[in-house]
Amino acid sequence: MTEYYFETREFGLSDKGIHLLRSGYNYETHDYSDIDTLTVEKGKELNNWIIIFVIGLCLVTFSIWYSFRLFNIIYNREVNVIYIENLFVPLIPFMVGLYCVYTSTRNGTVLRLKTTKDKKDKFSLREIEKENKLEGFKQLLKDKLHTKVKIY
Repeated sequence: MTEYYFETREFGLSDKGIHLLRSGYNYETHDYSDIDTLTVEKGKELNNWIIIFVIGLCLVTFSIWYSFRLFNIIYNREVNVIYIENLFVPLIPFMVGLYCVYTSTRNGTVLRLKTTKDKKDKFSLREIEKENKLEGFKQLLKDKLHTKVKIY
């Protein structure tokens, strides 16, 4: 088994190259010679963040609309019986929508990888930042890849 200098749940960095991981097991390896450019920068941590943001916004909008509609039904006494489930319907979409909006707008340090075969990947470096090993990570990349690394 390969020993990684730096490891997150998505990738590991060793002497051979960058290893893409699933559940801690290597499923693909990019040798340092196969890497065209490697960029460490601040950016969105999610790949399809705009879609998640729109879904979250739709859920929050629905729950607000449903709450106003429910309030008007109660206030105008259009019905005699209101079930408890009707009161909880706007709560769950509101909470899920807020979470979607929060995660989609979260920025952090990301690693962008482009190979010579035009394959592009993006990885969050949040775990490495939490361990305060980001500077050592950047230095190792500079030592291994020299001019192919761009750090912003």
